[in-house]
Amino acid sequence: MRGQIFCNGIGKYFSFFYTFAPDWVIQPNDDMIKKDRIKDQTSNNLTQQNGKIFLLVTLSAMTAFAPLVTDMYLPALPLLSDYFNTSASLVQMTISTSMLGIAVGQLFFGPFSDKFGRRRPLFASFVLYLLATVGCIYAPTIGLLITFRLLQGLGAAGSIVLARSIAADWFSGKDLLKFLALIAAVQGIAPIAAPVAGGILLLVTDWKGIFVTLGLLGLLVMIFCFYLKESLPRHKRVKARVISTVLFFAPVLKNRLLMLYIALLSFSTAIMFAYIASSPFIFQEHYGVSPMTYSAIFAVNAVALMIGNLLAARLKNPHKTLKYSVVGLLCFSLITSLTLVFDAEIYIVCVSLFFSLLFAGATFPISTNLALDLEKKYRGTASAVLGATTFLVGGAVMPLAGAGNILISTALVMTSSAIVVGIIHLIIVKLEVRS
Repeated sequence: MRGQIFCNGIGKYFSFFYTFAPDWVIQPNDDMIKKDRIKDQTSNNLTQQNGKIFLLVTLSAMTAFAPLVTDMYLPALPLLSDYFNTSASLVQMTISTSMLGIAVGQLFFGPFSDKFGRRRPLFASFVLYLLATVGCIYAPTIGLLITFRLLQGLGAAGSIVLARSIAADWFSGKDLLKFLALIAAVQGIAPIAAPVAGGILLLVTDWKGIFVTLGLLGLLVMIFCFYLKESLPRHKRVKARVISTVLFFAPVLKNRLLMLYIALLSFSTAIMFAYIASSPFIFQEHYGVSPMTYSAIFAVNAVALMIGNLLAARLKNPHKTLKYSVVGLLCFSLITSLTLVFDAEIYIVCVSLFFSLLFAGATFPISTNLALDLEKKYRGTASAVLGATTFLVGGAVMPLAGAGNILISTALVMTSSAIVVGIIHLIIVKLEVRS
């Protein structure tokens, strides 16, 4: 009896938090489901709900949102250290906690969206994000800033996990691959372009101005999302108690092939995260390039990721494309590692990095598409596991890429990640042949 009262109390609290939805805490009745199913059958045409261009713009903005949160204020880290009169290690924790929040938040919002639809968890995540951003701006101590950064990451997680889920609700097969490729192009560019944007903002404002900008961006994306139609009708939602949403992870985690595709994506992304973490030190300190030249190198490599994303979408056979992408990623990651270890000329390093990131970018949408296609019922949960794993692996490799001699450590991280990707792909091929 007490347990039932407790669950009802939790449900009422989240009902208020999730945009005042009275049907949120109860199972939809037969009339609600019948009306929803009729609407789904009669207006299933995407153009009657949201146009493809609108979806592309909105979901791309949602996807870019989380990387901007983690990376835009990177140029301001020394300013934070001076402002709070604290150590660099404590300032670095504001990055780690935000990435942790993004990883954990996806595990929360993904399963809840399978039960309650996509819109309400999405708006709840924006409310949390905006409140946390205000907290970051007015945080009086580094400890409170770290706390608010964690909450900010939790809020930002909703946009990135639900963007993938909404895309998977509307599209399937090759159409989904094309759409995810376009979104992945934005997702790949955002972590690379964000520090450059932050550096430009610091020319006209301080570190608080960067957080004000992040808050305004969040508000703008939230306004766009008001026009986003619900993509998961009631009759397609998972029927379970709020407390039971944790059980949604079981079928996802037991799906061996799905988890292998997620692992392949995570270690492919790890190569990009290692590059992001070490490139400022490699190019600016070791090779002595100017900040403007470094920004140009960033921009070129952003183009490499975009080309990889778009090429993956245009090729007809995703399995064959993934095979070639993995082989290319392995070869050029090894070449890049050798150029770093033997301290090659900067233009050689740049060329090998370009192709490494191009092939890495090609693996992102394909592995995401093949993973989400393997889970129909708990797609939001699968998207959550995918996103959380990617950020956790990325957060783990970033400090490893800067340990000791940065040229050697970066080479080791890139090579080992590429080898793991190759091994995982071989296992996937063997499993698919058997099945």
